[in-house]
Amino acid sequence: MHKLWFGMPLLGLSLAFPTSYANTDDMVLDTLVITGTRTERKLLDVPVRTEVISRESIEQSHARDLSEALRLHPGVLLKDIHGKNGTEVWIQGLNSDRVLVLLNGRPISASTGSTVDLTQIATADVERIEIVKGALSALYGSSAMGGVVNVITREPQGPASYELQIDTGSFGDKKLEGDGVLGRRHVNASASRVGSHYKASLMADIRDSDGYDLDPDTYSFDGGRGSKLNVVAEISYLPTDRSTFTYSTSWYDEDTDRNFSTFAPGQGDIEKLDIEQATRFNQTLSWEHQFGEGKNLKGFILSEKFSDITEQDVVLTPVVDQRRIAEIDTLQAELQFDWPISESQMLTMGAVGIKRQLEQRQERSAASEIIQIDEITPGAEQDNIELFFQNDIFVGDRWELVPGLRYQNDSDFGSHLAPKINVLYTPVFAPKLNPRVRFGIGSGYRVPNLKERFYLFDHSSNGYVVLGNTSLKPESSESIQASFEMSLNESTRAEIALFHNRFEDLISTSLDAESSDSQQLQVYRYDNISSARTQGFDVSVVHKLGEQWKLDAAYTLLDAEDLETGLSLTQRPEHQINLGVERKFSDLGSSLNLKAGWQSEQFVDQENETRSPAYTVVDIKYTQPAGKHLTWFAGIENLLDEHLEPSSGGSDLRPKEGRFVYAGLRYKH
Repeated sequence: MHKLWFGMPLLGLSLAFPTSYANTDDMVLDTLVITGTRTERKLLDVPVRTEVISRESIEQSHARDLSEALRLHPGVLLKDIHGKNGTEVWIQGLNSDRVLVLLNGRPISASTGSTVDLTQIATADVERIEIVKGALSALYGSSAMGGVVNVITREPQGPASYELQIDTGSFGDKKLEGDGVLGRRHVNASASRVGSHYKASLMADIRDSDGYDLDPDTYSFDGGRGSKLNVVAEISYLPTDRSTFTYSTSWYDEDTDRNFSTFAPGQGDIEKLDIEQATRFNQTLSWEHQFGEGKNLKGFILSEKFSDITEQDVVLTPVVDQRRIAEIDTLQAELQFDWPISESQMLTMGAVGIKRQLEQRQERSAASEIIQIDEITPGAEQDNIELFFQNDIFVGDRWELVPGLRYQNDSDFGSHLAPKINVLYTPVFAPKLNPRVRFGIGSGYRVPNLKERFYLFDHSSNGYVVLGNTSLKPESSESIQASFEMSLNESTRAEIALFHNRFEDLISTSLDAESSDSQQLQVYRYDNISSARTQGFDVSVVHKLGEQWKLDAAYTLLDAEDLETGLSLTQRPEHQINLGVERKFSDLGSSLNLKAGWQSEQFVDQENETRSPAYTVVDIKYTQPAGKHLTWFAGIENLLDEHLEPSSGGSDLRPKEGRFVYAGLRYKH
């Protein structure tokens, strides 16, 4: 506990003197948000603490995908996905398996069977990103123990609008040998049209990279080369001003590769090529009808097919050494009804049905034949029926209570109830400072996913296998969140948020000693092996100096402990600091943004004997209008060129990507 409360005196100072500054993405406190309660509420008055990254912030950061939009956001950790090119999000010390990533409130397939790759989600059509930390909302299911990241897309603009963006950049001396100077390219085009009874939009976004190499003296390189394509189309029919029917479809295509090598006794380093081809096809039919007097009914039916093909090809052999095919099919239907049962109560209730199927097989070359291995037991599927209830109760002018309950019935794990309650209190003192106190307590629950239960990863040629476990129990958690914020005329905003999460039956892989001895190789098996606790606080202040300057800063303390051993959980830095300066040039209409983030050391191994170094990342972004419709922009990401040491052997968790310099043009009409 001494770790958690050591920083409290500093915290008090930062709130007492609003001349210190914190990172807040949007000073407009009347922004409408939906994630915390599933009904539109002003950000200032939402009872569930919600953080927002606005469209303006996304454009000023020049973010191409969701990972870049979340880059340097306070209290959020971005990690490389193990074994593939991609990025995952961690919140309050909870890894990505326990953070729910949504697109307009709808799930996104996990590219690894359990983790959503943020680089697969383009931000060109994103209006805002809403973040709810902790297991506080009763309206989301079993993957939201650590929190929710909800990506809200833009409504079509009318009567007609068009947008085109082109940008390109260089990794400098880390570009791959023989490639051109401009090692990364990005093109986005979108159009929308609005009529009296319809709205339609179309967006295409392609991100192409030649990769990068931190050590040109080796065969392996670090950044994958290839392309990622998003195409999204949506059309809405509005028969009346109270009803909307929408059909949307999206296509994602990824084709990337990377050189790597493995060491084999007696042979030395074996040069290989890692190839990944991923596709996602999504179709969604949604509807909404307003009955009047605040009653509202909405729902959707979603079908999604995700395919991921990876190959490990030994360069000197004529055949593909190893090929892995993973296919995830998701079918989901959801219905929600909002009913104001009195002037002071809003009841929200709904039902969710989910069906998931996962198939994964491996094709391996052996002599003159191809051996097929089912890595996921054939026919592996999971069915869920979920019901949720929430009552938003106003008690006088100062109090708002939001009790909620979620019921889940899983085809394999039976029924479970997860209660939660949130409280918003508006103090009577200092009304000009808009004080708000929020408190929430809730239980989280996560059933083992299909990969954890049915996985068979056979790497016996390298001395190990990883096995699923059909006897796994669901994980459970208790989450407590409390916050206090003040704001003054949208010029200054200060907030402190404390959190405490406790988890039981966490699922992880452990060495099966008995099986390892009998099979003469290392056998790892998914198991419920640990109880853990994460706790800490976020403190942030943002301050505007007139119309030209905005300064912000944030500090996060995280105490993450394995309660079985008393040791710190791995890959979780104890301290994070974020700083930002924005300078607007009113005569030019331009803006200059400087962002910096620092993370402390973090343990790499469970024994807490090896630490990854602390590091600092600095980004500079400049945006300049050039007429009514045209804007040019430029920037430097990772100005200090802080990156991992290639020879670290996995013990260096600093960023893989070094300094990147870029420029681009954006046309809007």
